[in-house]
Amino acid sequence: MSARGAFRLPRQVGSSGLRRRHRPRHCAPARLRVNPLFACLGTLCLVVGGAALGSQSTRGALAATVIHPSNGGGSVSIMNRMAKAFASSPSTATLPVATAPPAPAPPSLEGAPALRPHEMFGYAPYWTLPISSGFNLAGLTTLAYFSVGVGGDATVQQSGPGWVGYQSQALADLVTRAHGAGDRVVLTASCFGQPALDKMAADPTAGARLGASLVQLVAAKNLDGVSLDFEGKGSKDQAGLDTLVAAVSSAMHQANPHWQVTMATYASSAGNPAGFYDIRGLSASVDGFFVMAYDMNDPKTPSPTAPLTGAGFTDLDAVAQYAAAVSPSKVILGVPYYGYDWPTAGPGLGDPATGPPAPMSYSRIVATGGHVYWDPTTQTAWTSYQVGSQWHQTFFDNPTSLGLKAQLANTLHIAGLGIWALGMEGDAPAMQAALRGNAPIMKGLRPGPVGSATTTTTTVPTTYTYAATWNGVEVTLDPVDPASLAGGSLTPASTSLAGFATNDPKRLCLEAEPALAVASLVGSPGVYVLTTAPPNNCASGTWEFTVTPGSPGDAPTTTTPPDPTSTTTTDPTSTTSTTAPQH
Repeated sequence: MSARGAFRLPRQVGSSGLRRRHRPRHCAPARLRVNPLFACLGTLCLVVGGAALGSQSTRGALAATVIHPSNGGGSVSIMNRMAKAFASSPSTATLPVATAPPAPAPPSLEGAPALRPHEMFGYAPYWTLPISSGFNLAGLTTLAYFSVGVGGDATVQQSGPGWVGYQSQALADLVTRAHGAGDRVVLTASCFGQPALDKMAADPTAGARLGASLVQLVAAKNLDGVSLDFEGKGSKDQAGLDTLVAAVSSAMHQANPHWQVTMATYASSAGNPAGFYDIRGLSASVDGFFVMAYDMNDPKTPSPTAPLTGAGFTDLDAVAQYAAAVSPSKVILGVPYYGYDWPTAGPGLGDPATGPPAPMSYSRIVATGGHVYWDPTTQTAWTSYQVGSQWHQTFFDNPTSLGLKAQLANTLHIAGLGIWALGMEGDAPAMQAALRGNAPIMKGLRPGPVGSATTTTTTVPTTYTYAATWNGVEVTLDPVDPASLAGGSLTPASTSLAGFATNDPKRLCLEAEPALAVASLVGSPGVYVLTTAPPNNCASGTWEFTVTPGSPGDAPTTTTPPDPTSTTTTDPTSTTSTTAPQH
């Protein structure tokens, strides 16, 4: 059985299939022969669907909190593109300089393994330092500050916003908090320029110089190691990069044998001997690989950025290839806290894009207020919504898809999971809880509409408006296609809807009805469905409305499963198992 074969599911996105975003990085992998352990991965294949994404209805301009992909960036990761986009970010320029070093690591980290049994590795970019006081550090094991730049002469560039952040009191406070939570904190050193990478790889003394510089920077801030993010193309630098990383690792471990050394690498690198990284050669020098398992989609095709399964290159492929190349205990599966939003010809899965995608953070996706649908082919979430006459589709990871990836990590006994990047999830503790294995995986939800050449408008003209009163609160009713509710569980609500008001002549008679029966959408707190039909009602129609869970307008009817897309500040671990998966 092949690794992909264990997850084979019918296609739902057209005959062209999911292509990789960056062909040089995510080359088509050879079909792997794997041991029987992979057969049990079929248990992860859930068919789940859509729940309400959020209570906010900000369906206007969708300014991404992440930057647009660079047209000239070539084979680069989102980490690279975001770093370039934020190079002139004003957010760190005003941060006060630290007046004292942060608190040192607790004694519990002395002698602890470099990676924990269930590693939770989270990047904290310099542009998030102003909001880093809100990061959930209790669930992490390693926090990686991103980043200081490295030049072609193998010296750290002491300028730019990343360096300003390194010197800031905000970072010192973050390090102190992380150490208080028992986390390691490492310094990310990055280099994305091909000429600089070529120069370092060709210089056999570069590693010693860089290692000496990083030892000083790590010690000065009471940090606990380094994470290298060197991203280039081609295979000519493989041997030189092996030598450079070995020298850096040697310098770090000579300075402190407990310091951690990791490296960010492309998702397809373990199965691509002609790529930039020599994974097997690097393995002896690093404690772990942060596998950048995202941006695996084609920008021309609305599709997931990090599919778990499917016909294209997937997380399952990436993990299987790394686990075959190096010890699984050195593999950290990186996951995205962002997605991509496409303008599309219609709302259905498979409808073509009408423009380029825009990266969008999970918190911004939640703010669109749409419905989460589920693509069972790729085991990922998506949503569609309309702004004026323009349809959009957004593909992203949510707590359910992340929970499945945590199960994959547990099944294949890899080191754990990593996050790009902290701060993008907003007020959604269920995201990190899912990666720890402490959030429930939603089931029985909707797969969403299927694309067609004629699906370009809603079934109800957008000029019609619908409103009503619910528990004394005025609500807006959004018309929905009844077919989209197929498979969703509805529970009758204890109170009725009153004061129906509309300018739709076909449903104007509903204004005369004193009370309309309402049902709650199971698994989606605060989401209610109104369905009218003769003979009980004078006209047919189906609408949804949303109220903030727990607000005066909310009327819970029955106990429902926790909603993994909830933006409540209550930690899901308080109501679910707190036992983390063991690898």
